[in-house]
Amino acid sequence: MQVRSWIAWVAGVTVLAWSTVVMVQAQTVTFSDITDAVPSRFFDAATTKPAPDNGNKLLIGFSTGYDAKTWTVNEFTASTAAFYHAFAMDTISFLIEAPNNFYVATITYTQRGTRTISRSARAAGGVHWVVDGVPADLGLFDTNPTLSGTVDLTGQNKVLVPVSITCGLFTFAPPLVGSATISVTSGEVLVKLLPLP
Repeated sequence: MQVRSWIAWVAGVTVLAWSTVVMVQAQTVTFSDITDAVPSRFFDAATTKPAPDNGNKLLIGFSTGYDAKTWTVNEFTASTAAFYHAFAMDTISFLIEAPNNFYVATITYTQRGTRTISRSARAAGGVHWVVDGVPADLGLFDTNPTLSGTVDLTGQNKVLVPVSITCGLFTFAPPLVGSATISVTSGEVLVKLLPLP
């Protein structure tokens, strides 16, 4: 009889623990005031949306197509090739709001990209961000534009957090000697929540 009581107690604790985990996972932030500094090129605020399978992940949109006035590509790419910008820079900003009884514990930015160079050409870039008014360096690169960085706000009980991310790409090649292209192909922001004390 005692064994059955013990099994029932363990089952009850397990169900309670899992229901708490599900409750925490079901809580999602609100991303609002999404803007970018260079409309119609590079980052695209209009297509920046939460991921369909995770409301705490913001998928950053990127512009596509050509600028009919300058005949240049709108993608977040810097290149020495014709019809591209030799450098590309943009800032995307947004506000993260935690749901009731939760706060923003960590924010992680991850970007992926590609880079190709030939001969004496150069390609490089860097990413900086400002989270809740505090600037930080996410990284400089001259080989691989893929990077990730996290800001830990655990214990600060922040329910509203403004974020601004700036990325710049640069290329150079001597005339008729080599070529360079560097691109950011995806970017996302993942927010982790914790219950308010």
